[in-house]
Amino acid sequence: MRRLLFVILLLSLFVFCSCQNNATPDSTNTTDSEYENTEEPTTEAAAVIKPSISEIRSICKLATLECHYNNVAKSTKTAGTGLSHLGEDDREFWIEYSGVVKIGVDMSKVKITIVDNKITIFMPDAEIVSYKADSESMSETIAEPDKWNKNPISSEDKTEAMNIAEIQIKESIENNTTLLSTAKEKAKTLIENYINRLGEETDVNYEIVWKDIEEGTQ
Repeated sequence: MRRLLFVILLLSLFVFCSCQNNATPDSTNTTDSEYENTEEPTTEAAAVIKPSISEIRSICKLATLECHYNNVAKSTKTAGTGLSHLGEDDREFWIEYSGVVKIGVDMSKVKITIVDNKITIFMPDAEIVSYKADSESMSETIAEPDKWNKNPISSEDKTEAMNIAEIQIKESIENNTTLLSTAKEKAKTLIENYINRLGEETDVNYEIVWKDIEEGTQ
């Protein structure tokens, strides 16, 4: 029985020593890729939890502005040429439909520098993240009536009309400075709320400076 206890004690000692040797000092997960600090932190500053660029990029994703739109794809089916197309007329046709466009800030372009309690954030302009027509919302094709020699509207004609309409929607949104500015301001407001909340929790008063991404380095 004593010999058994002695063996157990030796095994316990061995496991304890192994754990001690394999243990690594505790460290934070903050890396240089998360933020740039332009000066060496002091021991006291190192203990302060700083805003994380990864968290800010997540906020930008949440700040995406989603807009629903109604559109009309309109085109003309041109009459064919040659004897077989005699009597054909050009036919205007259109398709009504709706879709969704998402506008936001490209997260990968957001930059941040931290010096003491001053945080400088370089923000790109908002842009279209995605846009998609709702196929289930598309109406039946409305077209001018045929003459005695029919000029049918094919599925290819409809697809081409839809593609042109979507390009026009995209260009219209890209030129809508009010909509793009709203999406950018929404992202900035959420980021400010995050930094201010973090400052309250850590008793640090952060100064936030906003700059356009063109003013900083890529």
